[in-house]
Amino acid sequence: MKQLTRYQYPSTTPVNNLRREMDRIFNELIPFNWRLDESETTMASWTPTTDMMETDESYLIEVDLPGLTKKDIQINAHDNVLSIEGERKRETKEEHPGYLRNERYFGSFKRSIMLPASVMDDKIKATFKDGVLRINVPKAEKSKRKTVPID
Repeated sequence: MKQLTRYQYPSTTPVNNLRREMDRIFNELIPFNWRLDESETTMASWTPTTDMMETDESYLIEVDLPGLTKKDIQINAHDNVLSIEGERKRETKEEHPGYLRNERYFGSFKRSIMLPASVMDDKIKATFKDGVLRINVPKAEKSKRKTVPID
């Protein structure tokens, strides 16, 4: 489960470089995603690409879900955890004289993101357009950054 935290630029120490390289190796060895390979003929793992950003007013989450519709996606917020679930069902049919090719691709995903305690989960809004799910999680008043004037 990912936790939503402020991005900090990574340092380039040898230990951090080694950690990044080990993360890359393990990500390649243990596929946890569902996605089609380059030729779209076999099923590989697939986890939708997710971007998370923070503004002074809210947290913004964007999830790439090409080929899905609103009906294929479910969003839940409970105990400071935002869960995004969905399922892809896809069928391609190619007919030519002498042969028929019929492929079916399917798979489900679930992303859980730990939210800070200071959000208004009853005011979360989501939009879905052109295969991109956008979720706006407003911050609670007490967590918004305030500028303090100096007297």
